[in-house]
Amino acid sequence: MTEVHNLRKLYFEEGKSITEISKETGRDRKTVRVYLDKEDWNDVRRGSMTEVEFPKLDPFKADIDTWLTEDKKAKRKQRHTAQRIYDRLVKEHKGNFTCSYRTVAGYVAKRKKEIFRPETRISPAGTHSGEAQADFGDA
Repeated sequence: MTEVHNLRKLYFEEGKSITEISKETGRDRKTVRVYLDKEDWNDVRRGSMTEVEFPKLDPFKADIDTWLTEDKKAKRKQRHTAQRIYDRLVKEHKGNFTCSYRTVAGYVAKRKKEIFRPETRISPAGTHSGEAQADFGDA
């Protein structure tokens, strides 16, 4: 933030142009312009990865979810891939299935993260407060 303050000081207090500031600091003039124009630094940026719902897959989500939950019992190499699920949907639903592979792959990736997430368990610490172990060796 101090660099941003220095850039703003050069522009607003010393009256230098954006080009002069960019040459002096080594920053691109577009970056300097962004630093000068931005007033609220607490503004949250909207991420490009918003919550994707995959509405075209709604009739097929139940099938995909059952296949993926059954895969939890299978060996890792025997589980469904996104390509295998896409091919299976095309084969089983023939004319009714009009989704692209990318849509299926996105949904499968999201669901696999949810289904195959390792369960985290917190184990209690082995010592109580106030206890310690020490090894006094010979020197």
